[in-house]
Amino acid sequence: MAIRDDLVASAVQFLQDPSVASSSVENRISFLRSKNLTQEEIDVALARTGGNAPPSPPSNTPPYPSSPPAQYYQPYPPNAWQPQPPAPLRRDWRDWFIMATVVGGVSYGIYSLGKRYVMPLVAPPTPEKLEQDKKSIEEQFERSFALVEQLAKDTEELKSAEKERTERLDKAIGDLESVMSDLKSANRRREDDAQRVRDEIQALKDAIPKALSNQKEMAEKRLREINGELTSLKTLVSQRMTANTAGSPSTTVNPLRTPAAPTTPATTMPAATGNTLGSSSASAGESAAAGSSSTPTTEAPKATPARATGLTNGKPAGKASIPAWQMALSNQNDDASGSKDNQAASSS
Repeated sequence: MAIRDDLVASAVQFLQDPSVASSSVENRISFLRSKNLTQEEIDVALARTGGNAPPSPPSNTPPYPSSPPAQYYQPYPPNAWQPQPPAPLRRDWRDWFIMATVVGGVSYGIYSLGKRYVMPLVAPPTPEKLEQDKKSIEEQFERSFALVEQLAKDTEELKSAEKERTERLDKAIGDLESVMSDLKSANRRREDDAQRVRDEIQALKDAIPKALSNQKEMAEKRLREINGELTSLKTLVSQRMTANTAGSPSTTVNPLRTPAAPTTPATTMPAATGNTLGSSSASAGESAAAGSSSTPTTEAPKATPARATGLTNGKPAGKASIPAWQMALSNQNDDASGSKDNQAASSS
């Protein structure tokens, strides 16, 4: 392998350095090997600097052809002059003074630091320090006990306040539940009342048409009865008047006035109710029939003065007034029917 002259030259310059020349040969060789120099290059560099090259280890590798040396290279003789190591520097009093000053300052600093930071940690405490520490610990204990007592008082107050609040809350909840139950019961009663009212209204709606139809039927029935009674009364009166006319010729004027007697109840009947109409018409018919049947034929001439009075007053015969006895009978019948109605109303 060819020798690299540039590396050998740099190695020679390195080996010629006085600080490197004082080191051992092994150190220099190991350094050059660390710089990737071969053994031949290290030997050449040592030879140029005049150092003793160590014997190279035997190797089985074939010898490489060596290149011819350069023209400027001249090997040193084996017994060349070796440079002497530099003489040790002499120290005067100033150096010793500076060294003493530095050592004293450093020692004083170490002593101060040790006394200030290390000694309190290592040295036992003094009685004064112990007393002071004891007082401080007692004060801390007192503050801790006071704080614990204050915390206990605050806890009791909080417990009492929480208990009162819980009681008020329970009371409020109870009141609320009672109010809610009252509202529910009131709402239920109101719904029941509303349902009952709706049922009653519906029943009234259903009963009113039935009552009206029943009332209408009863009124029609009463009217038919009244018409039948009036017809029978008219027939009876006409028969009676016909019999009276056939018995005495002086009563020829009465048939003109007698039909007016049964018409008075008939004209006043529609103003009353169905029951009143029936009872009054029946009583009026009976009274009229009884009056006509119980009236003697000798009373018929009493109409003559009335007719004579009508004639003397200038009134026509067709507009003569009803006789007084017929008016009295009709008034009596009306009073009797009114008393019967009052008794029926009071009994009902």
